[in-house]
Order: sequence, then C-alpha cells, then structure tokens
Amino acid sequence: MKKGIVAAGAAAFLLMLGSCCGCGKGKSLNHSLVSDTWKLVELNNGEKLTASEDDSYTITFDATEGRVFGRGDCNRYFGQYKEVETRRLEFSGMGSTRMMCPNQQDEDKFMQIINQADSYTLDGDNLMLQNDGKVIAIFEAVPVVKAE
Repeated sequence: MKKGIVAAGAAAFLLMLGSCCGCGKGKSLNHSLVSDTWKLVELNNGEKLTASEDDSYTITFDATEGRVFGRGDCNRYFGQYKEVETRRLEFSGMGSTRMMCPNQQDEDKFMQIINQADSYTLDGDNLMLQNDGKVIAIFEAVPVVKAE
C-alpha cells in the first residue's frame, strides 16, 4: 500500500514539475553557453536586424580554445572570450572580415552588441547577452542537424 502512495505522489510531483508555467515549457533545457550555435532573435529594444542569409547574426563559444566566432550579415568575426566568473564574460582580440555589406548599419549594431556584452543568462532555448545586468540581445539555439 505504501509503495502505491509513494509512486502516486512521485507521479503527481513530476506532472506538476513538467507543467509549470514559464519554465521553458516545450523547450529543450539541455543548453549551455558552449553547447550550441546561437542565432540572433532580437536586440534589447525588440529590434530585429535584416539578414541576407539564413546563417546571419550568429555566435558560437568554443570552451576548449576560449574562442568566440560567428557571422554578422555578411562578415565573419572571431576573437577570444573567457568566463571570468559564473555567467560573466570578457571578450578580447575581436576582429572580422571587412566586406562592405548591403545593410552595413545592422551589421555594425550587431558587432557593437557583441563587444558590449559582459554577462549572459540561459532560459530554455534562449541565450540573453547582457551589459551591466540589462539584456542587450536575445539569441536562440540553432538545432544541430545530424548526418544520416
């Protein structure tokens, strides 16, 4: 009898835990800063940048080499990063290719955001880059496509 009560209690707890509102419901929670490539969703003010390609405005963190890299609208960028404290970032040696983009203003905004970031938060499939505790950009994890 006690086993049945314990099992029913555990099942109810798991059901309640899985249905909590605002917990990334329906989203994968297996992300870390370095586990994914992140694609820009919007800037802090809700602004969306014009992208000429599907792989525009991305960021990837490589923990083994301390590298950060990605793509603006038409240029690739790269540099070094380190997590100086939990969720606190420091970027250095940032550079990029120098092609002139059709929408150079958006690419310049994106690069400014990357250079201003000093911390981050993860929430479900989202990465929020922050400056002085304020969200400056929201990214979404890019699904990894596995070859068959």
